[in-house]
Amino acid sequence: MSTPDFCQLQLPDDPLATERLGEQLGARLQAGDTVALSGSLGAGKTTLVRGLARGLDVDDPDAVSSPTYLLVIEHDGEVPLLHADAYLPEKLEGFLDDGGLEYLFDPAKVVVVEWAEKVRKQLPERVLWIELSVTSEPGRKVEMRSGAAGGFPWLAEIATIGDL
Repeated sequence: MSTPDFCQLQLPDDPLATERLGEQLGARLQAGDTVALSGSLGAGKTTLVRGLARGLDVDDPDAVSSPTYLLVIEHDGEVPLLHADAYLPEKLEGFLDDGGLEYLFDPAKVVVVEWAEKVRKQLPERVLWIELSVTSEPGRKVEMRSGAAGGFPWLAEIATIGDL
């Protein structure tokens, strides 16, 4: 199912498929975009971000790892990627309340927040929400929706990409 503001995919049980989806997304993201990721432990959030970094053409996409205890990791590139983690929400909220909002939502960068539902109130209105879940049939279900109508007009295209 796909509309300009919603897309749902079923991926095979293969981390490379999740990474390829991230790469397709990263190739479409622009400076100032925010991506909010949710899903259980092991759902593929960090794997998706690694692919996203590859699509953004950051300097070292293989260096992408979970920023849980670091809060935010910046990956350099023509359009830098800020990878944040809200698994420990009080820690990230404290950072954001102490002036981190200006840093995190820099319009010259793409921002990805894992466990974003925990800091929903601090996120900008224009956000690409992505929920990953492991399904009973081997693989992952991915639901993507725009937080603002028309925020990501290319979202419907993602469902038509073959060979993920």
